[in-house]
Amino acid sequence: MHENYSLADLAAQIYDSELVIGGTGAERDAELLIIESWLEAHVGEVNTLIHTSFTVNNGEVKGFHEEEAGILRELYVIQYYKKQSRSVLKQADDSSNSLDFSELREGDSVIKRSSKRDHLKDYKSLIMHSQQTLDKLIANYNTYQSPPSQVIEKDSYN
Repeated sequence: MHENYSLADLAAQIYDSELVIGGTGAERDAELLIIESWLEAHVGEVNTLIHTSFTVNNGEVKGFHEEEAGILRELYVIQYYKKQSRSVLKQADDSSNSLDFSELREGDSVIKRSSKRDHLKDYKSLIMHSQQTLDKLIANYNTYQSPPSQVIEKDSYN
């Protein structure tokens, strides 16, 4: 087991498998730095949620394991989906003069276009799913990982 957990590795995992952004080369490297910086800035939020005191040193978190990394990953994913949904809302506001159709028919031909409302519903669903996953991870961590707050000796009677 590793003594330190690499935020760069977690950022790469998020980029490659969670979000499937699909960039390569310099674009990927730049995005990984952004993700890693976000993760580093939010280790304190993980500490607050699970009552721990992890610190970051040179992009590594001492004592961090998969459970804590999973919580941090879900925090990032929720933030990412919220950011994407705000982007869709902004595009909807900017496109007030454009034609917004959902379906065009001419003879036997049909053209369907997904609406911004559909995209927002999708992001809302993704956010809710990630939030439920995060809540479960936190509850499980706090139930099974936290030390007891009080120790009682049952066999103290002589």
